[in-house]
Amino acid sequence: MAQLPNHVVPRTNSAGEKYREKQLVMQLPRQDLSPAYCRHLGGAPERKVYEEFVNARNEIALDIGYVNPNIPNSIECHKCRGILERNEMAVIAPKLGESTGWHPPCFACNVCDQLLVDLTYCVKEGQVYCERHYAELHKPRCSACDEVSL
Repeated sequence: MAQLPNHVVPRTNSAGEKYREKQLVMQLPRQDLSPAYCRHLGGAPERKVYEEFVNARNEIALDIGYVNPNIPNSIECHKCRGILERNEMAVIAPKLGESTGWHPPCFACNVCDQLLVDLTYCVKEGQVYCERHYAELHKPRCSACDEVSL
C-alpha cells in the first residue's frame, strides 16, 4: 500500500489544504451540482433533462464513503488487490457493499486516479469515479465552458 505524500494531506494552512481545494473544484464542478451555475442551459425542456440527469446520478450512483478504523475481517483492496488485515483502517463505499474496501490512498477515481475528495464518489459497473468523470461517462463536456452537453 502506498503512503500519501505530505503535500496532499489536507492539514490547516498547508499545501495539502490548497491541494484539496483544487481537487474540489476539479472533481465536483459547480455546474454539475446545480442549474444555478449553468450559464448555457436552455429553456424548460433542457432544464428538465439536466434535472433528470442530476437526480438519477444522486439516486443511483452518488454516495459518500466512510473510514472504518478497524475492519472486522481481512478483505482484498478493491484497487491494488493487496490485503487489508483485520483491525486495519479501510475506506468503505456503501454502494458497493460493506465488505468492499480500499486502503485510504487507494480510494481514487477510476479515470483521473485522484483521491476522492471528502470520500464523495459515484459508482458505475463496480468502479468508483469522481463526480466529474462519472458525468463524462454519460454526457460529453464542453471544452469552452466545462458544462455537460445535454
